[in-house]
Amino acid sequence: MDATHNQLEQQLQQVQKEKTTAETHIDQTRIKENKQDWLEEDTKYFELEKRELLEYFRSGWQGEEANGFHHFLEDQQQEEATAWKKDLQLKKTHLEMEQQENKAQLHALETKQTTLQKEWRA
Repeated sequence: MDATHNQLEQQLQQVQKEKTTAETHIDQTRIKENKQDWLEEDTKYFELEKRELLEYFRSGWQGEEANGFHHFLEDQQQEEATAWKKDLQLKKTHLEMEQQENKAQLHALETKQTTLQKEWRA
């Protein structure tokens, strides 16, 4: 009985360590998600500033050559913004998946801990 009891106690301690690690991973992923959200907000702000600058340049440019350059800059800015948004979305999706995996792992560990505690008390 003592050997079984000691083994269950060791398993409970191991599960507790794994739970702590899983909770740490969840917190770290949450921090990454928050940073990602801040990046998205910053991106929106910078896009607005870019549009305002392009409008300012458009009002000062004259002639066909200047107008062509203006369209080039707008197209370039649009391509960069699209690539940046796509990258942000991919990172956000990855972080959401990571968070779901961490939570599933934590749930499994909690279930295992509950089972071991019932055996330990029996």
